[in-house]
Amino acid sequence: MRILLVFLIGFLSFFYFAEVLNRIVKGIRYSFLGVIFAFLGLITGFFGQSILGSGINVLVAFSLVGAGLGIIIHHLLSQRFIFFEKTERDFVSKHENVFERCLEILPGALTWLALTSPIWLSLALPYAVAYLILIADVYWLLTALRIAVLILIGYKKMEQAKSINWQKMLQNDFPGEWGKYYQLILVPTYKEALYILQPTFDAIVNSSYPKNKILIAVGFEERDDPEKINETKDYLRKIEKKVAGAFTTIHPYNLPGEVAGQGSNKNWMIKHIVPELGKRGINTDNVFVTTLDADFVLSHHFLSGALHKYLSQPPEERDKRTFTGVFLYHNNYWQTPTPMRLMATGTSLWQLAEMVGSDKYMNYSSMSISLKALLDIGGWIPDKVNDDNGFYWKAYFHFSGDYKVIPHFLPISADAVQDTTLLKTFQNQYLQIKRWAYGVEHIPFIVKQYFTKEMDFWNKTDRVLFKIWGDLKWGFLAIFVTFGSLFIPLVNPNFRASVMSVNLPIVSSWILTITFFGLFATIYVHEKIAPKRPANWSLFKRIWSYLQWLLIPLIIITISSLPAIDAQTSLMFGKKLEFRVTNKARLSEKS
Repeated sequence: MRILLVFLIGFLSFFYFAEVLNRIVKGIRYSFLGVIFAFLGLITGFFGQSILGSGINVLVAFSLVGAGLGIIIHHLLSQRFIFFEKTERDFVSKHENVFERCLEILPGALTWLALTSPIWLSLALPYAVAYLILIADVYWLLTALRIAVLILIGYKKMEQAKSINWQKMLQNDFPGEWGKYYQLILVPTYKEALYILQPTFDAIVNSSYPKNKILIAVGFEERDDPEKINETKDYLRKIEKKVAGAFTTIHPYNLPGEVAGQGSNKNWMIKHIVPELGKRGINTDNVFVTTLDADFVLSHHFLSGALHKYLSQPPEERDKRTFTGVFLYHNNYWQTPTPMRLMATGTSLWQLAEMVGSDKYMNYSSMSISLKALLDIGGWIPDKVNDDNGFYWKAYFHFSGDYKVIPHFLPISADAVQDTTLLKTFQNQYLQIKRWAYGVEHIPFIVKQYFTKEMDFWNKTDRVLFKIWGDLKWGFLAIFVTFGSLFIPLVNPNFRASVMSVNLPIVSSWILTITFFGLFATIYVHEKIAPKRPANWSLFKRIWSYLQWLLIPLIIITISSLPAIDAQTSLMFGKKLEFRVTNKARLSEKS
């Protein structure tokens, strides 16, 4: 453990030293200094025992090697080459496909390296593994407590936002400005029946924003059921006169450079709707766009609140921002099996916590943005499955880091995962999480932009490391803290006789038990915002709905961690994921 510690201290301290050096002396290739440090470290490790003494030379060696690598890595990240700029860039350009493939392998490789570390690291450094597990336990505890606090803060912000008449606020705060804006709502759909789409349309029509300023756009897929498409179009014709207009598009299947999915569908919608807006004399600078999944039901003041948040930003910033509400999976909440309810609640409240506590919150499922900004960015990445995550990174690099997702905390109600049978429901939930976790597909694009885009070094480095760490901990952390300590004595029997072997499971279990108390914030907020339990429920079902939280550890490992590992492993082996619509079946309504 001391070896790892001195290595990390050397690496981090000289990484920051390199930043200071880079700012003081411009144009110096300090990577050569890093090579000297690393070389001195190797010399010390092999030949320094007689001078420094046994053991000390090893610590000094690792410290020097860490310092050298810290300097070299900083030079690579900040200057975008190590030693010879033109030679290295020509080499990368010549082998671009190889580097892209390596970057696709990276997330899965890191996850499997971390997952298997209790096995291979225990062979030589069992105590290091034990300390790493304790560090992970403490990190898990602090993260759980942090999220608990942020959920409570987010809940208060949501309740406050819901209590405000945002349409009246628009009229009072921006009397000469708000009235020129049209609200364009994009609803891409594939396989969703009308009984799923109708509440979405009705909520848009019944929102507080003036009806003569609302435009509804529905994007169908060419391969969808024609009967379903016609049924939806018939309903749109019925409500079209209640709003400023309704548009429909049909996205062709298998266009060059595209994967079938929401991103490519929404690009097709924008491409064909913008000319129609021009024909109606609507200036694209005066259009505010909101994207919705087919099952999303807006709260009454959602559109007004989103526009108010947009207009509240400084004029030079507002078109570099997207805006989001709170996602609550309440449309069919008590119909779904217990694991799906827990996943739905966990997802929505984790998103709520991230909105409050992170300046790096990324686009998720729905967003609001000015049409001017959307066209400037160039829409969504058309050849990727995970369109929301991809849009974030495309916008972030397009605006050279000056891009954020701003929450307005007004709720959207969505569907929790439910299918016609229990087995299909579990399958759909697993595949939905896997698709969300497949945001790792953007790592090659992110890294390429990182090394080619001129922007603030610390800003982009912070974001990229946040992305890589987020994907890594999604797949490995829960499994690591739960099962990691079991492998050390199995792999290295000598560890069993140590005091650490006895104390590790005790200390770890206490930390994880305390972590579980962070769940009470989730339970409290859940009871405040969840729909009322059905009146016809039996006493057993009611009691179980309060005890369901005992399944959380199992749910985190199975339905959350395993799909993430699956997604990263699929990309690692070159198995591309196709966009898959999560089947939506509100059984009682359909029947």
